[in-house]
Amino acid sequence: MKILFWKHSNDYDKVYRWLIIAVPVVAAALSLWIGLRQSVWFDEAYSIMVAKRSASEIIRLSALDTHPPLYYLVLKIWANVFGWSELALRSLSVIFYGASIAVAGSFVKKHFNARAAVYVLAVLLLAPLLTRYGFEIRMYAMASLIGVIATATLVRAHSSRRWTDWLIYGVLVALGMYTLYYLALLWLAHLAWLVATDAGRLRKSSWKECRWIGAYTFSLLLFLPWLSSFLKQVGNGALAPIGQPMNLEQLAGIVSFNTIYQPLWQLGVIASILVLAIIFVSVRSIVITFHIKKKNDILWLLVSYISVPIILLMVISLYKPMYVERYLAHVAIGLVMLVGASLALSTERETCEVWRIASPLVLLVVLAVGATNLSQVGNYNFQRMQKPNVNSVASIVKCSENDVVLAADPYAAIELDYYLPNCQIYFASSDQHLGGGYAPLDGNSRQVTDTKKTFTRAKNIYDVYYSDMKASLPGNYREVETIDLSPLKITKFNAE
Repeated sequence: MKILFWKHSNDYDKVYRWLIIAVPVVAAALSLWIGLRQSVWFDEAYSIMVAKRSASEIIRLSALDTHPPLYYLVLKIWANVFGWSELALRSLSVIFYGASIAVAGSFVKKHFNARAAVYVLAVLLLAPLLTRYGFEIRMYAMASLIGVIATATLVRAHSSRRWTDWLIYGVLVALGMYTLYYLALLWLAHLAWLVATDAGRLRKSSWKECRWIGAYTFSLLLFLPWLSSFLKQVGNGALAPIGQPMNLEQLAGIVSFNTIYQPLWQLGVIASILVLAIIFVSVRSIVITFHIKKKNDILWLLVSYISVPIILLMVISLYKPMYVERYLAHVAIGLVMLVGASLALSTERETCEVWRIASPLVLLVVLAVGATNLSQVGNYNFQRMQKPNVNSVASIVKCSENDVVLAADPYAAIELDYYLPNCQIYFASSDQHLGGGYAPLDGNSRQVTDTKKTFTRAKNIYDVYYSDMKASLPGNYREVETIDLSPLKITKFNAE
């Protein structure tokens, strides 16, 4: 990392050629290492459960939930080739994550210089939010890769003005919408940049020269087959009520999650100072870089990459709170590119030796703390305030003809399904219809509407539940023991 503190060097190109290969590989390996120490949790178990269905069923279930179907289809193809182990399933996301780092580094090298690319790659190696969702068995890493490739394609198309490039961009926009709807925030950031960049042509009514209009029209045509399903999803009420308004607290939270990987309410005095230091260093570097490169459209694109989605979420929050830290994970790479490139370009001309060394040093120290925090907390769920541990439950429960599992609700049943594929898993629910994330269990013969009535003749029942949701079973079952694994609990019942 000593090269980050050099003011001038002819060796940045050589270092870049090494880092552009090493950093994606090491970052991916680190993410996978952390991921394999975590338990699969509900969202991931849902992904796996859906991916195991037929293609037509995947599409049907996706239409009942809140996300589009492409990731589940890709996951199905991948798992059919490499298997359904955690290693195989997490590897798909990790590959997307590593590839997005390589594309980001190449993009910065092409449009700035090797020094900027080296800085960006160094930051990407330790960026905790990207590492966290790099191993998630969800669509976030895939969305991040599509977003950064589309950004690079956008710049190339705008420069070359070739229809081929614009059509490729249109395809990427459509693929993004089939992967994660929140990518629309990035596409609107692209649109804002295009409108600002081509303002002269638009004022002159030179619409034909703005070929991006055709690209977006093409992407809309590609998305039309799914449009009716998307519109139904908007009002189906399947989105869990976990969203928060994009206010000042959440703005600061974006910084804390992307640097030290802690929510604001967990920050102590030292951590708060580190976050404030990062904000100061980053803003100072960006301002200086804009002063140096007054007409750099790419710098403005990177600003749009992260700022427009945040602004749009603020506006949306006036109607409905929609922010969760993972919903911006796919644009976090834009923030890293902006800060990393700005830090490199500003320190390159820094006359004060202290600032030239201190600025990257502060960033690296804070990110190292963030990476350490991530390795310790893993996939802790900050919305439910729980650390998933379904794998621990699975190691205790026995599966046989005389043993059944009773999950307290559909949520727990879906979590248990991955680790206990050979178990008879019943679940308690009085709902006549299960939709949204519970749709895969709709009409399941093992749904128990009243646990006090006989639903099995098994000798042993393992009641698995969160908090104090222990079931009341028929009178012929007596409680044998309760194991508190926190947050999950297991109570074993035995038939007399």
